[in-house]
Amino acid sequence: MEKNIASLFAKTIRERREDLGMSQEEVAQKAGIDRNHYQLMEHARSDRKTNRPANPQMFTLLRLAEALDMPLEDLLEGISITYRRESGAGV
Repeated sequence: MEKNIASLFAKTIRERREDLGMSQEEVAQKAGIDRNHYQLMEHARSDRKTNRPANPQMFTLLRLAEALDMPLEDLLEGISITYRRESGAGV
């Protein structure tokens, strides 16, 4: 389930960035995070060595939502729905 959620998050931030016509570097800079960290999130990974699924901290999510000019709720909406569906928690 973690990989599915990380992949959906990656797709969400990549599509939003592209819709805004921004580069990865621009988003990272605006969010105050390292470009490499942002690139990894867009590839659904937390690091290159272990290949673990991305799992950004809450403060990072808040800064990304602001940098991508979207409410945090919109950034997490698809992820929340997927989590509830896959965990059996219901919608």
